[in-house]
Amino acid sequence: MKKKLNIFIFHPYPSFGGADRSIIRLINSNKDANFILISLIKCNYQKYLNKKIKYIQLSASRTIFSLFELQNIILELLRNSKHEKNIFISNQNFANILTILSLKKIKKLKIILIERNHLDELYNYRNFIDFFKKRIILMLIRVTYKKADIVVGISKKLTEDLSKFINKKVELIYNPAMDEQLYKKNSDKVKLNKRILKKNIILNIGFFEDQKDQITILKAFNLLKREFHNIHLVLIGRGSKFNELKTYVKINKLSKDVSFLTKINNPKNFYNIADLFVLSSKYEGFGNVIVEALKYNCPVITSNCQSGPMEIISQGKYGDFFNVGDYYQLKNKIKNFLIDKSKLKLKTIRAKNHVKKFSISKNKIAFDKLFRKI
Repeated sequence: MKKKLNIFIFHPYPSFGGADRSIIRLINSNKDANFILISLIKCNYQKYLNKKIKYIQLSASRTIFSLFELQNIILELLRNSKHEKNIFISNQNFANILTILSLKKIKKLKIILIERNHLDELYNYRNFIDFFKKRIILMLIRVTYKKADIVVGISKKLTEDLSKFINKKVELIYNPAMDEQLYKKNSDKVKLNKRILKKNIILNIGFFEDQKDQITILKAFNLLKREFHNIHLVLIGRGSKFNELKTYVKINKLSKDVSFLTKINNPKNFYNIADLFVLSSKYEGFGNVIVEALKYNCPVITSNCQSGPMEIISQGKYGDFFNVGDYYQLKNKIKNFLIDKSKLKLKTIRAKNHVKKFSISKNKIAFDKLFRKI
């Protein structure tokens, strides 16, 4: 008889980014499991789900302060649980560390840690305090991750590098970015001026944060505008760098040439109207948006950051790439595309079979296998 599953998912700050979409797809593809999502801020995925789940919002203001509260809640839930197998899934390094410190001694609980960013994240820092904090996180990753029942990485290079770092096997499970069902629900309409839609549209989707480095795209675009007038840049996202990006646009008199869209959750229709998708990240775990762009026949240029993007485009076989932060090189890559679109469009067509490996069915099979053996 198949064991019933009680699956806890710890995601402190849900915001409908790549991790959120992967969590939603995991829940939707496992109809028999009972899911409880635990976060620090309010979360409601209900409109994207095909089943009801339970939500628990911790009272702690930051993840580090939730150690004992999380432990007490899980102990209480396990006391009342009639399910035969209890699995706790944590996402992202700071939550993963706290999960082990808080829950490892609970015997009735199996722990899966999902690492969603390459270790390069922790070698990018803004100042000395940030440097010191990330060095502590690195040290704690090395100590705590090996105590998990299973560690999962979401791209091959991430998985290999993390496995070497913690001296423990890391399972590779790609994000299910090929899932079509999520974007059938509440897809946002394209509300851009007809004047814009007649131009060559360059698209970027991602949080306006240092990691995503949209300032590099803006600098490249600023150079392009001196040579091409029939182009328009659409930036979809939200985040702490929004005002900085807007200021750059204003200072360089690009306001008529750049659109910021901050309330888009399901961007399917924007892939369909874009001529080119550009990812400028300094580091990534996977890069869902690249798979999504290719799925909707939108050519891709990405930074060669660690680790997922280059794997998705197969080192240039299914897209083009530039060095992280090199806006002049990015400008030339986009220029080459605008002059002759055929080469990159042909790579996009060839990617059709390649991106099938990132399907929700393969993701489900992989997680089902983990759930059985844990």
